[in-house]
Amino acid sequence: MTGAGTVVIAGGGIGGLAAAAALAHSGLAVTVVERASRIEDVGAGLMLYQNGIAAADAISGRLGQGIRAAGHVVGPDDVRVLMDSAGQVLAREPIGEVGRRLGLPQVPILRTALQNVLFEEAVAAGAEIRLGTAVRGYDQDGAGVTVSLSDGSALDAGVLVAADGLNSVVRAALLGDGPPRYLGYTSVRGRVVDSDLHPMSFVVNGLGVQIFVAPADGRTLYWTAKITAPRGAWPAMGQAAALSALADRLADWHEPVVRMIRDTSVTDVLVTDIHDRDPVARWVDGRVALLGDAAHPMAPAMGQGANTALEDAVVLARALRSAADPGEALLRYQSQRVERAAAIVLHSRRQGAVDQGASREEAESRDSVMRSRGRKDEATFDVVDWRPDGGGHAAADAGDEAVSRPPADARDIALVHGAARGEVRP
Repeated sequence: MTGAGTVVIAGGGIGGLAAAAALAHSGLAVTVVERASRIEDVGAGLMLYQNGIAAADAISGRLGQGIRAAGHVVGPDDVRVLMDSAGQVLAREPIGEVGRRLGLPQVPILRTALQNVLFEEAVAAGAEIRLGTAVRGYDQDGAGVTVSLSDGSALDAGVLVAADGLNSVVRAALLGDGPPRYLGYTSVRGRVVDSDLHPMSFVVNGLGVQIFVAPADGRTLYWTAKITAPRGAWPAMGQAAALSALADRLADWHEPVVRMIRDTSVTDVLVTDIHDRDPVARWVDGRVALLGDAAHPMAPAMGQGANTALEDAVVLARALRSAADPGEALLRYQSQRVERAAAIVLHSRRQGAVDQGASREEAESRDSVMRSRGRKDEATFDVVDWRPDGGGHAAADAGDEAVSRPPADARDIALVHGAARGEVRP
């Protein structure tokens, strides 16, 4: 096999494009293989927290500035209003305070806008993007990897990076660990332009429903409704029926929230059941490595899916840049990422279950916790306090492989530590 100094990336989503930009900036020849024929304009938004912004800045200053320009930069005095379905305020979360403490902002942004900025950065750095083609499998020997594609062709490379998402083809070949785990709730997502609620950021709690809303740019609010439901029930409705069903479900909620949902265009709606996977210790097979959702899919409760994918990209590029042997570099990347990712997956799973308030007792407990703590999530600061050198403000004196981790309780400790030793399996 040939292709030393070359990388093939399976998947052109956020993780794949971030990895392409980071690796191309490191001097590697990069080809991204993406099954979609073009980057679609979708309504979903996401939050880039301080760890994601730190990772983007490390890939390139231009990328970090591009993300800030394309999204909404949370100001130091900004708050997120936490309320119940009747509009009663539970707390005002000082989300800008985290930015003051860490010296980096939160940036909510439309997913499409983020992908466009990453695409432009990857191409500018020299990466080749092949759309309309999917990775089907791989073979490898000591010299490299041959990657088979859906059009019948193959690419030879020194390294294959699997950033092909929740149902990764490469992960299936590498781990064979079956389907992901359904978490008991679905998401309906959309956006509204020129809403009179812009630029408010808020969370609304109901029985078995939670809605997260944030400004994504100078005119747009994006929203995500998480709904406790049987697997497949909401995706089977389709966009129009799901939007209508959600509006009906919220009919007696605080009126401005209901109006925001009803003002959403059907074409901007996405409906997706929420899944994750149990953490695993093995992300690497020789010259093949998993990244992003292919490695550690997680519930959206902590908003860390995109952020941890950006972290992965930076750590992977640094490992490959600093090691002569690609296999050793991938193992180093794995060792630096597995434990932190596992802890965030588990915390996101637990936080997501709390957020849903699936029973009346659970809903009252969730609202009471928000009221007393004054914030939505238990461990936001600990999760987002990450820097590419392995530390953060809270771990400024730590060594090269140190990470800032969310707190783990007794239910997590054995699983997280077992993953680090290679003892955890799905």
